[in-house]
Amino acid sequence: MAKKKDKDGDEEMIDDTNSSLDPVERLFGIELETTVHNAETDDEPDKIVKENVLKLSCHIDNNNNPINTLSEGIDISLVGDLEKYSD
Repeated sequence: MAKKKDKDGDEEMIDDTNSSLDPVERLFGIELETTVHNAETDDEPDKIVKENVLKLSCHIDNNNNPINTLSEGIDISLVGDLEKYSD
């Protein structure tokens, strides 16, 4: 059983033991939302994908520029470019 606050700030007990996720996924899982945008043309709509992961990457060096905080390292790790190949 877990406590959950509603919009009024009142606590209520919820039953989370019957969850379809295993305990590791339930405790440590993170839902990421990825947006893929074509930088060459705006004709293609953005593609949004949601995925559940169990780890986050954190860069500790940014091209020989030191990263000072954990949040800065995670922010750099979450942004990137992909090259799309098509016929």
